[in-house]
Amino acid sequence: EEDNGLLMNYYKESCPQAEEIIKEQVKLLYKRHKNTAFSWLRNIFHDCAVQSCDASLLLTSTRRSLSEQEHDRSFGLRNFRYIDTIKEALERECPGVVSCSDILVLSARDGIVSV
Repeated sequence: EEDNGLLMNYYKESCPQAEEIIKEQVKLLYKRHKNTAFSWLRNIFHDCAVQSCDASLLLTSTRRSLSEQEHDRSFGLRNFRYIDTIKEALERECPGVVSCSDILVLSARDGIVSV
């Protein structure tokens, strides 16, 4: 039987330095912009509260559908560009490997450690 639960060291083979890259980017961003840690925590709360931790928070609006970022209940969410900064650093090292939902969760974890 296959276990589809959470796994420690999920990127051990596909991108061994993934968590270190995220941690380093979070530290750099926190040094420059102290409020980032709170943004990451709030982002993960909003992303996980709607359907699941699926990074749907990062989707943009279309003509037919308002994004979570722009919805009234998401008032005050910000600093999405920093997620892009982290994603760019990961893409340089391991293109197409680390999921956006994992970036949201791991950056929130490391942001809280920074505080």
